[in-house]
Amino acid sequence: MGPRVRLWRTRAGFTQTEAAAAAGISVAGLRDLEQGRIARPRPATLRRLAEAFGLSAAETAELVRDNASATGISVGVLGPLVLRAGDEVIDLGSAPQRTLLAALALSPNAPVSRDALIEAAWGHRPPANVVEILQTHLSRLRRRLTPEGPQLSATASGYQLNVTADQLDLLAFRGLTAEARAARERIDVAGAAEACRRALTLWRDAPLADLPAFHDHPGVAEILLDWQALVLEFAELAAELGEDDQALAPLRKLAAAEPLDEAVQARLMLTLAASGRQAAALATFDEARRRFADELGVDPGPKLADAHQRVLHNRVSKPISASASAHRQLPPDIGDFTGRAAELRWLTRASLAEAGGTAPPIVAIEGMAGLGKTRLAVHFAHQLVAAGRHDEIQLYVDLRAHSDQPPADPAVVLASFLNLLGVPGAQVPRELDSRAALYRDRLHGKRALVILDNAADERQVQPLLPASPGNLVLVTSRRHLALDGAATLALELFAPQDATALLATIAGGDRVDAEGAEQVTALCGGLPLAVALAARRLQNRPLWTLSDLAERLRTSSGRLGELSSGTRGLRAVFDLSYRALAPETQRFFRLLGVHPGDDATAESAAALTGTDPATARRRLDELVDEHLLTMVTARRYRLHDLLREYAAEHAGEQERHAAVERVLTWYLYAADAARERLFPHFVDIELDPAERPGHLPGHAGDEDAFQWLADEHATLVAAVGVALTEGMHRIAWQLPLVLKHYFERLSNYKDWITTGRDALKAAQRIGDRKAEAMVRSLLGVAHGQLGEIDVCVEYFTDSLALRREVGDTGGEARTLGNLGVAHTNRGDYEDAIGYLKQALELSRRTGNQHLEIRTLSNLGRAQTMSGNADEAILSLEAALGPARALGDAIGLVAVLHNLGETLLRVGRHGEAQPLLTECLEVYRDKHFRLYEAEVLELLAQIHDETGSAEHAQERWREAVAILEELGHPRLEEVRGRVR
Repeated sequence: MGPRVRLWRTRAGFTQTEAAAAAGISVAGLRDLEQGRIARPRPATLRRLAEAFGLSAAETAELVRDNASATGISVGVLGPLVLRAGDEVIDLGSAPQRTLLAALALSPNAPVSRDALIEAAWGHRPPANVVEILQTHLSRLRRRLTPEGPQLSATASGYQLNVTADQLDLLAFRGLTAEARAARERIDVAGAAEACRRALTLWRDAPLADLPAFHDHPGVAEILLDWQALVLEFAELAAELGEDDQALAPLRKLAAAEPLDEAVQARLMLTLAASGRQAAALATFDEARRRFADELGVDPGPKLADAHQRVLHNRVSKPISASASAHRQLPPDIGDFTGRAAELRWLTRASLAEAGGTAPPIVAIEGMAGLGKTRLAVHFAHQLVAAGRHDEIQLYVDLRAHSDQPPADPAVVLASFLNLLGVPGAQVPRELDSRAALYRDRLHGKRALVILDNAADERQVQPLLPASPGNLVLVTSRRHLALDGAATLALELFAPQDATALLATIAGGDRVDAEGAEQVTALCGGLPLAVALAARRLQNRPLWTLSDLAERLRTSSGRLGELSSGTRGLRAVFDLSYRALAPETQRFFRLLGVHPGDDATAESAAALTGTDPATARRRLDELVDEHLLTMVTARRYRLHDLLREYAAEHAGEQERHAAVERVLTWYLYAADAARERLFPHFVDIELDPAERPGHLPGHAGDEDAFQWLADEHATLVAAVGVALTEGMHRIAWQLPLVLKHYFERLSNYKDWITTGRDALKAAQRIGDRKAEAMVRSLLGVAHGQLGEIDVCVEYFTDSLALRREVGDTGGEARTLGNLGVAHTNRGDYEDAIGYLKQALELSRRTGNQHLEIRTLSNLGRAQTMSGNADEAILSLEAALGPARALGDAIGLVAVLHNLGETLLRVGRHGEAQPLLTECLEVYRDKHFRLYEAEVLELLAQIHDETGSAEHAQERWREAVAILEELGHPRLEEVRGRVR
């Protein structure tokens, strides 16, 4: 690998220092790589170097692939049998061992029966203990292969060699042959020739030439036929490209192996003549004629005779001229194309904008896999042609950015385009820049439509762009492409009506009902490919309804498994995007699949992946550019539901568990940091500072902290459920306690109670009685604010017993205070005052001034409700001074609230109103919605009792609006006060 890297660097004109800087690696690392001290560099390093050196996508892929096999164990059967570790040949030892490896390698990744192996190694007269001997040889062979090389495994009937194309030349040969065939089918002559050339470089000699027992083996005969066909195909392709001399060496080898094959000898003659070796071509004919006469007693057949005449009369080269139809390369239109009306209108406008008349419009269609980018581009192209625009020349190429094959080389694409535009293969320049210049020249003054589908990056696309106005380029890509002057359409998910229309188009309108369609399209996440696959599944199952399909999607092991149809299944489509990512980005992507909630930020993603926010932000932006992730705000990122499911499938169990624990711990401490800012005197639980993670959000003020909690609300709620499911019980019970005052501020009882119940389960599962006591108090407060007093008292009573059981004096004081409030709300004032006085004594004993202030405030309210206003005012005034002195804003507003209500009850409206007005401002500032409504009611009463009916009604209406927003049970009672 070192010499190749050095060659690429010098060609690019870099010094080692310049190359290292451009690739973002150390100079020492590059020096070690070039000097061979690093035998197998990391793929990511090679990709960075390839990008710095300006390698094409195809060259980069080959470099990485070659590196992967440079030091691994490999088997060669295309010639004498050989086993290598990198460049070193491994001695296979005995003849039976060589024979066994050969027999297994001829049937790669398929079982070979024990009997077949025995017959190959020992013939028809094996030794008596042959099974034992076979197992011994196979064990030795397995040791030679090593754990990193091809794997030998036992099957039900025999043994199997599990091997990849990097580890067996036969598989690589077959893969390249298939690649050549595919390139030929899409009229990619240069690409097909290159694949043939690479395949033929693997051919050393006849398969297993050193093992006579295999010379007549059917597998060997099949490989020989494939080789012969490939040599002839390569010769034809080389002739089309005007590179006949490239095919001479393999043709001569084939002609020597098949001296009586007329087609082979004729092809050799024509290739020699086209390479300027007419005398050698005629000598080949004379030798073939003598051989046919001597060995077969016949004259040459028509193929040889025709070749002879063509050589004699110098009619060897046949220039390629594109037919009229060769210009029209559009794939077929989409019969069931549905929706995208707005996008088609946008494309029409964009296609008419010719950049001031000096350049052709370039329109890029981008988006995640499965959105239908290619379908849209092809359908729009057919609309243009039908309208008489660009109806003479349409060029199409799949650039294979996301494909099982390597990305298309722009030089190869240009050769194919030039062939189609009438340039003979012999006249196609060798250099990329020259090909691009000739291509631009051929399209100058034309009105060609060029579709560059599935593009990898700007470097792949740039050489394929025509330069003159009148042409139009449509580019599709899963990645964001920074193409100068391009208009970009970021394709989005289907709107519900378009998704329903696609269901009806494929499955039949009579099978689509509104309710079922809504369920299925929602489960498909609006992804057109998913909707189409679901529709075809329904189409093929006439007894199903849409509701049946929806049920399958909901209850099966996964939607990805249900939404499949051969190679077009969602997994297969997503695989292509996933495999194109660098390994570190793959890890980042799959861990995002286990992030709690719908959204992630750079900070939470950093915690999830064990990185820092700057690195996480870069990875997130990479995934956005790959259209695997969506930005929902400037700071928040979201995976599509189906991509989330796919990503989570790829996370290993240990990797997943560690990531979830990291991110849940981060959310716990981040939420506590926000609580500390908003409610510094409300500390229900002390978190362990030793476990505090890094990179927690900082908050400039209360609004900033509250906004963070609001932004993360759904994720924090989800985090509690995830923690419980994952068995992270400490986090599951601590997080709801941290969030308690935030939920109280919002009056969000649903999430408060849901997370509280999960917290209770977690505390009970680990037998933590103190934690259970705290959680029961949390639930009691929530139910109390909902007016569910009996439930509330039950929770508090159980909590009190647990507090006393574990000796939690501070907790006992808080729970006694809670019981006092509950009994006040129930109307049991005597019991309430008793509980509150006990709580007051314990709070003073423990020195908790903040708790003492709250207890005095609640005691004053109970005394007010019991009709003892004088004592109430004394209690409340005793709390007022310390609350102001301590700067306890929340404690102070509670005192002001209760004191204002007490003064109102005794008719001291003038004193009550300013206190309650001050309360109202604080509650609004702190977003305590329920308490805001309560104070509005009290102010309305003051206005009613002082003759300000209009002001009173205004306050009643404001209170009703808040209770309506909260869905509070007192809504109708208060609504009755509005006239």
